[in-house]
Amino acid sequence: MRQSTTLHFTFDLVRIAEYDEVNGKLSLVGFFSFFWHDFRMEWDPENYNETENIIFEEKDVWVPLIVLGSPQDEFQRVGDKDNFFVRYSPQGYGFWYPGDIWVTACTPDVYMYPYDTQTCEVTYVVWGYSIQEVTAKAERDKIGLGVYSPHGMWDLIDTSVRTDVDKDRGLTILSVVLVMKRISTFHLINMILPIVFVGLLNILVFLLPAQSGERVGYSITVLLAIAVFQTIASNNLPSVSKPQVSLLCIKLLVDLVVSAVVMTFTIVTLYFYHMPESRKVPCCIAAVSRFLLCKNCCKNTKKRSNPSTYRDSVGTSKIGITELATDGDSHQITWTDVGKSSDIVFSIFSVIMFFASNIVFILLIFL
Repeated sequence: MRQSTTLHFTFDLVRIAEYDEVNGKLSLVGFFSFFWHDFRMEWDPENYNETENIIFEEKDVWVPLIVLGSPQDEFQRVGDKDNFFVRYSPQGYGFWYPGDIWVTACTPDVYMYPYDTQTCEVTYVVWGYSIQEVTAKAERDKIGLGVYSPHGMWDLIDTSVRTDVDKDRGLTILSVVLVMKRISTFHLINMILPIVFVGLLNILVFLLPAQSGERVGYSITVLLAIAVFQTIASNNLPSVSKPQVSLLCIKLLVDLVVSAVVMTFTIVTLYFYHMPESRKVPCCIAAVSRFLLCKNCCKNTKKRSNPSTYRDSVGTSKIGITELATDGDSHQITWTDVGKSSDIVFSIFSVIMFFASNIVFILLIFL
């Protein structure tokens, strides 16, 4: 070529065929609109029977060699698989509209999954020509969406088209950028809400009667349910640690730890319930249990009613004294009382952990 050729182009997106974030693969269906000037293809229509346009096959005329610069598997040439026609005008302008399904690499950032936004840059390289021979110019700085079909999982919120020059290697690069936001309704219904409800079940374990023998089995079931959700989430996410691990995976890990702690609390309460009554309750534990179970309130109320028995005869006074002693014994703290008070303490602690983990997750996602 005698002089530099400038490729004017636009890019139109037909649809997003697939975005596999596990493998980092993006499949796009779209087409380019190229036009350039070739002085060798100029003619006077009056000398050629008023011919205004001539259509050629790609193999018969010059077309730029452009390859996909960010492939997932192998390099793919633009217009290589199908023979797209090239139309020339009398002024020497060539028009070429190659389209294809391009499979490109796009590393996902799943930190905010399933409320994440992905930015994928698809690059094309003008191959075999230096920047002094072939340059490129984008006629629009946005992707054309006139024939675009929306995707069921991703919202296309922004696009851009630009050209770059790699001076070190002398290459012209065409960049197509897509910014996609995940439609999270499906994941909210089928993953987020079930995880929250399963975490809520941890609190209810302390409402089960200790004599039923179902507390430990119930806790293990909730723990396994959270582990199942953790497996499902890991299967839907790439096994990478960069740029960041998903917040959902961290939340599931926290829920798993909370569930393990609740199961430990359950075993401790059952230990108290089945403690032999012959073993004395330590004073500090008894004081805490008496406070939690309001034993002191009941004792003070009954003390005010018992002295009336002393106004009777000597025989009845002895009965009153005996009743008072018996009433004092009834307020002694047993291991069953310790178990009940531990249910109260551990259930409150479980409620605090449940709300704390969910509130922190919501704040990190939406703020």
